[in-house]
Amino acid sequence: MNNKIDETLRSLDGLERANPGPFFYTRVQARLDRHREGRTAKSWTFRPAWVAASLGLVLALNVSAVLMYQRQLTTHEQQQATETVADEWGIDPLSLDW
Repeated sequence: MNNKIDETLRSLDGLERANPGPFFYTRVQARLDRHREGRTAKSWTFRPAWVAASLGLVLALNVSAVLMYQRQLTTHEQQQATETVADEWGIDPLSLDW
């Protein structure tokens, strides 16, 4: 048994240290950089809570814009109706301020 161990240890004497191939460190660094960039860009922007909150905010802003536009349209229509009635009856439109 000791002979086998000695043979094995002697066979290791002639071995050289393994060297990495050319551009090995450059490729490793590029892979690490790609991995870091991918994680930081998507770390919080595409989480379901942020997406739902963003969509809810956009929806709320759109609804409020439509309601504001309808309110302005209604006010304008009321003003026109008041002026029409005042013209028909020949009275001052400011006296019909409802």
